[in-house]
Order: sequence, then C-alpha cells, then structure tokens
Amino acid sequence: MNPNPSFTVVESLSRSKYGEPTQGDDRLVITQHFVAVLDGATDTSGASYNGLSPGSFVAEIGAQALESLAPNSNATEAIEQLTQAVKQSLEIVKSDKIPIFAPCFAIIIFSNARREIWRVGDCQYLLDGKGHNPLSKVDEVTTQLRSLIVHSYLAQGKTIAELLQNDPSQNFLISIYRLQAFLSNSPTEPFGYGVINGDQVPKKYIEVIKIPEQVKSVVLASDGYPDLRTTLTQSETILSEIIAKDPLFYDLYLGQRGLAPGRESFDDRTYVSLELHN
Repeated sequence: MNPNPSFTVVESLSRSKYGEPTQGDDRLVITQHFVAVLDGATDTSGASYNGLSPGSFVAEIGAQALESLAPNSNATEAIEQLTQAVKQSLEIVKSDKIPIFAPCFAIIIFSNARREIWRVGDCQYLLDGKGHNPLSKVDEVTTQLRSLIVHSYLAQGKTIAELLQNDPSQNFLISIYRLQAFLSNSPTEPFGYGVINGDQVPKKYIEVIKIPEQVKSVVLASDGYPDLRTTLTQSETILSEIIAKDPLFYDLYLGQRGLAPGRESFDDRTYVSLELHN
C-alpha cells in the first residue's frame, strides 16, 4: 500500500440540477487519502431532515464520515463505516413527511493507499478513458417506462414544451419508486441494487476495481453525466448537446426526469479527474 499522496486533482465540479451547488444532493470529498463522489437520491416528497432533502442529508453524513476514515481501510470497512454513520444519524433525526425513497446515496471512492476504486450504486468512473458504467436493471426498467409514458402523451398531441412545464410521468412513477425502495440492498435478482442507507450493504454490491500500474488518469462522477469523458469540458459539452436536442430526456438518453422550470439539467452532477503518480 502507498502511504503517501500519489495523485493530483486535475479538475472538478459539483453542481445541482438547479445551478446552485448548495441545492443539490451530490457531494464531492477530496482528502489526502481518498477522493469520493456521493450521489444522494433525489426525492420530491418534501421530506426534510435538519432542513436538508433526504438525499442531501445522508450524503452530507457520508461526506463527514469519509473525513475520519482510516487511510488503509479496505472497501468493506469503508462502506461499513459510512453505513453506521448514516444509521446512527437517521435514528436521531426524523422527517415530518415520509420520503419516497428511504434517505440514501450511491458512492464511488478512490483509495490512494490501496490504488483501488470502490463503488456502491450507479456512480461512474474512467481509467485512462475506459470504464464499466452500466445502468442497474431497475433503472433500465423505470427509465424505459418513463420514456413510454412521455411518448404516449406526445402521441396524444401534447407538445414537448407542455411536458417540460408539467411532466405527468413523475406522478405515474411515484408508486414505482416507493416499491423500488424495497429492493435497495436486497439480494433479490435481477432488480436488487446497492446504496448507502443505514442497512447492511451485501458484499455483492460493493465493487472493488484495482487500478493497473500503467493507468495515469482516473475520472469519478455521479450519474448526472449521460456520456462521461476524460475532461470536464467534453462531458459538459455532450450534456449540453443532449439537453438542446432532448430536454425531456426520453429519447437520446433515458433519464428519470427531464428539464423542468428552474432546472439547468436533469440531475445533479459531480465530476473529478485525477492524475496518478507512481
């Protein structure tokens, strides 16, 4: 293991779907030993924990827990520490409304000491421009269902402009999302998936990606980038092109939601690129 910092942060961005970083559910953590992107689940129920949305609250707890993570921790230890921090916080802080999803976040972590990437959930990575960032099976189904709903309304004569103002797919999907929440950290095949929500994360959902010695560039990002690239400019440019051509995110890229009044993108987005030194 490498006890000394052997990376440089090249560029980074964390921005909410509304433009202001502080309004989003993503968090970016950069320490001497770890770099992490945390993607809190978007919740539109109005539930609030200490004045924060459910996803933002637990992502903030996770970000704080990373600050005290031992440098030589392995992936299992790290995820357990984050899980316990979230569990303890949710035992103390309650919301007056029931959230659609139990407060949770996806995460991807770069470990300097172990020269590894750890992932739970649908965050993204690139190693010298290459990565394996598939959608979960449950997200494939829900985004396809949303696309079907949007197509159906367009076939009835609704316009894209009208649906941007009021997207009826969201009302249809709320019941699906409530059911989906029971699949988090469930071994159920093929729709179970991993998140940090205070429950134990099955080992099958803790990915460990060893970084080969020849790799010089690492990119970590939330799923707010439909087509992740090796530079922030490229990733932002492609996102902007999709927004211009498919603002409902139902055709070129299937998203859980499209643009809406007050939004500059379909989701919060966080990006960080690292240069590794041997």
